[in-house]
Amino acid sequence: MEFRGIHILLKRLLKGRGGIALTVGGVILSFFMVLFIFAPLIAPYNPIMPVGYSFSPPSREFIMGTDNLGRDVFSRVVWGTRIALTIAFTATLFAALIGVPLGFISGYRGGIFDRVMSLIMDSIYSFPGLILAIAIAAVLGPGVVNISLSIATIYIPTYFRVVRNQVSSVKSELYVEAARALGADDWTILTKYIFRSVLPSILVILSMNLADAVLTEAGLSFLGLGAPPPTPDWGFDLSNGQRFILQNRWWMVFYPGLMIVLLTLGFSLFGEGLDERFNPRLKER
Repeated sequence: MEFRGIHILLKRLLKGRGGIALTVGGVILSFFMVLFIFAPLIAPYNPIMPVGYSFSPPSREFIMGTDNLGRDVFSRVVWGTRIALTIAFTATLFAALIGVPLGFISGYRGGIFDRVMSLIMDSIYSFPGLILAIAIAAVLGPGVVNISLSIATIYIPTYFRVVRNQVSSVKSELYVEAARALGADDWTILTKYIFRSVLPSILVILSMNLADAVLTEAGLSFLGLGAPPPTPDWGFDLSNGQRFILQNRWWMVFYPGLMIVLLTLGFSLFGEGLDERFNPRLKER
């Protein structure tokens, strides 16, 4: 029965508006999840050890060639999926765990707390995201945890603002007022009535932020603020390969860049599909 329920839910999601985007995005994300889970089985070589001659072009032995140190590019690309997804999920979940509760409290309670929190979040939001992430990462230093925290900081205001605005709107609805009149406490109103209305927007923002987190992580790694070498990382490999692009060593840049584009596209399509599926304004068109 549980599997039947999941099947019905997926069938409804893929029907109608947003179904194509959800399907394509889901297929792309499924591909990367396979790489994430089965990286040790898929990668033919150790990603941090030289296994061939330097700058070997794509061939049967090395399908994506080797880099300047003789490391297999395909193995580094596969293992780099783990770094990209780990940082993206860690950053977005950490931002949601802070921004969503603060948005609920601020939007529901209002008053001085709401004004102070809105001022703080607007101040953070006014900074360009990548520049703020670079500044925080430079202070914290390289590393998966540090880069995740630096990326999460720039997403907290996004969750706060969306959740706070929706809670402020939903709490004045008639069904919420009726529940309050019947004696429901604040916790029951928030969890049973308001949370259900806000959840679709949280899922959409989560998908969009995951796409942006992949690009931000790649940018930080490109600048040398990501995972320390020789950790396989797409952004670092892009930075390393761009030095040799004029020597026609195109494969060192092409394949890591392709993976960044595909993963970002997958999250973006999935988020767009969720938005079209759950956004009532789009349904009315």
